[in-house]
Amino acid sequence: MLEFYFSYRGVLKRLRNGALGAEMDRIAGHFFSLGYKQTSAKLYLSRIARFSHFAAAHCGSGPIGEAIVDCYLHSFTTDSPRIAAVSALQHARRVAPERFIASAPSVVDDPDAPL
Repeated sequence: MLEFYFSYRGVLKRLRNGALGAEMDRIAGHFFSLGYKQTSAKLYLSRIARFSHFAAAHCGSGPIGEAIVDCYLHSFTTDSPRIAAVSALQHARRVAPERFIASAPSVVDDPDAPL
């Protein structure tokens, strides 16, 4: 599905490498099925690929933990690219949730609960 958006072999190879490389065609299909314009989908795919390479350097091919995602997001010095990365990663999580380690929900103590 990546061939619909990109034609250069080097770009396709770069997109298919990294921690999310095996899922990039599924992610591209996700954008296609949602009706994203080609330029918007290419931006999202590029952002996801950038994160994928970052994650591969930090966790290899293993599951991607919240600490890696947080470290990646903190690497941005301004809000605009950080927000764009969060949006792209939400798509990746939706399509390939098995690649991410879900954080454990925090338990809030009820002050009125019996001891």
